[in-house]
Amino acid sequence: MLALVLFAIGTVAVIEVMQRAQAVTTDGENVLIATQLAHRRLEELRNVAYGSLANEAKGAIASPSGFARFSRQVTVTTPYTYLKQVVVTVFWNAAGGEPNVVLQTYHSNV
Repeated sequence: MLALVLFAIGTVAVIEVMQRAQAVTTDGENVLIATQLAHRRLEELRNVAYGSLANEAKGAIASPSGFARFSRQVTVTTPYTYLKQVVVTVFWNAAGGEPNVVLQTYHSNV
């Protein structure tokens, strides 16, 4: 009887460790996907003319498909004359809130 109790306690502990490991893996995967989606948008914006760079409201990512749980926002500011700062933020839904990844770059008009 004692052996069964110890076995049950051990099994529950192992299952809990496995669940936590799965959660950490999922978090890491989401960060990686969000980083790639932000980087992809920054690369697309590199080909946009300086005068056409503009803010994009937070919204779902249409392409590539399969990333419905992610949304993206683009903020364009002009910290100096002839220089625009482009910030891409990718958000996703998680149990503890809405984590995000932020990447930025600069575009010059010279």
